[in-house]
Amino acid sequence: MRKAKETDYWDKVYKRKYSRNLLSVELNGLNNLQEISFSKGITAICGLNGAGKSTIIAAVKDLLGLNLNESDLHKLKSATVNGQFECDNKKISCSNCNGKRLYDTGYDLDSIKYVDCDENIQIQEFNIRQANIEELLEQNEEYELSPEQISDICYLTGKRYQSCKIWEFEDIEGIGIVPFFNVTIDEIEYDSRSMGRGEHFLFYLYWYINKCNSGTIVIIEEPETYISICSQIHFANYLGKQIAEKGIQAIVTTHSPYLLEHVKNSNIRIVSRMGNMAMITKPDDDMMAEDILGITQSYTGTLFVEDRVAYDFLSIILEDKAPYILKKYTIDVAEGGEKAITYRLEFPSSDKIKYNFIGIYDGDMRERLDTSKLNWKWLFLPGNKALEELYREYLHVPENLEKFCEIVGKEKKQIITMLATIDGNDYHDWFEELRKFLGIDGKMLVRNFYRIMQEMDKEIEEFIAELKKSIA
Repeated sequence: MRKAKETDYWDKVYKRKYSRNLLSVELNGLNNLQEISFSKGITAICGLNGAGKSTIIAAVKDLLGLNLNESDLHKLKSATVNGQFECDNKKISCSNCNGKRLYDTGYDLDSIKYVDCDENIQIQEFNIRQANIEELLEQNEEYELSPEQISDICYLTGKRYQSCKIWEFEDIEGIGIVPFFNVTIDEIEYDSRSMGRGEHFLFYLYWYINKCNSGTIVIIEEPETYISICSQIHFANYLGKQIAEKGIQAIVTTHSPYLLEHVKNSNIRIVSRMGNMAMITKPDDDMMAEDILGITQSYTGTLFVEDRVAYDFLSIILEDKAPYILKKYTIDVAEGGEKAITYRLEFPSSDKIKYNFIGIYDGDMRERLDTSKLNWKWLFLPGNKALEELYREYLHVPENLEKFCEIVGKEKKQIITMLATIDGNDYHDWFEELRKFLGIDGKMLVRNFYRIMQEMDKEIEEFIAELKKSIA
């Protein structure tokens, strides 16, 4: 999945309409928790071990009408749980009392899914134990994934499969439906029995979520348990794609900052506990995933830029092309522009200093920068002009203007009229006036320009490659 597609899917997650949503659950003091609200599209529930995440999930399962295991029953302790559900703009009240659960109201239980991560182990072990696996395969019809579906599973696992077949063994005692996966990679064929646990789990997640229909509520507890960081990121994006395309509602508990990468803070719930006191809150808008999860961030350097526009542009291209750099490097606006960056880079360097400084100048400094006194590394942003100047030039190209109007949702004649009035302004002022006219913040405007800057893809890639070398 291309980065641009990932962003498009997540944009759609937050913009589309959803026909069915779990709105809220009243926990009524269960584990000293009172109420939790859920966001449309996706809700990520975070918190330390023992805070109450599993209790919330047990309550949701009971409220909806899903089967409960012994652990769930122990957590609920016969407590009453009430909830609000929305279906086609109608609100439905439900309770975990007999006859009042969501499925008792006529809601299709097949549209409520609980992905049991531990079940993945049971499924793989079941397949390994079968001495008569060939008979099972003959008795059940296989289906082969399409090239597009294979592309999705390749994206999840990081492998390059030539083919993938799935069988479904039904009515298996204690489990229900058991999937069996068979793949070919580099002309080598293998199946569920010889897959590593992480690879099998990703196939299981793919199989389960791919079966969700439009309007499904899917609950997933800690999907990061068995999979690598890269696969966590890719799984989150695959889930975003399914939410965007099918309009499903995902409720996910997690400890992974990588799964939270695209989840808006307004869609995150933090479960906190101190002794007998517990609460569920939304994080502040400016909190990072690491802050939300209580992970101490250890930065190894700072990237200095000339102004806020450069800050936003650098943030956006790193989010797109090299997000790991943002986990190790802060970006700082050097008040005073290029001279302030130069002043900082003149500070003596030493092998004993374990913190790195890198100056990131605008492109218009390529021919003007005196590097003779610089003691730290420096780079230039893509292009040979200040970013605002580049943006103005971009909108003088008719095709770019068309794309820009589509992205910002304005009629072409409105934009042209506005641009004509500010075309002679200083490029800094030009950018600010355009931002005010559109009624958006500076970063959003920079992001909109980034989406139409295909001509600079090569320069951006070269810049990222150079930056990676500088921080190595």
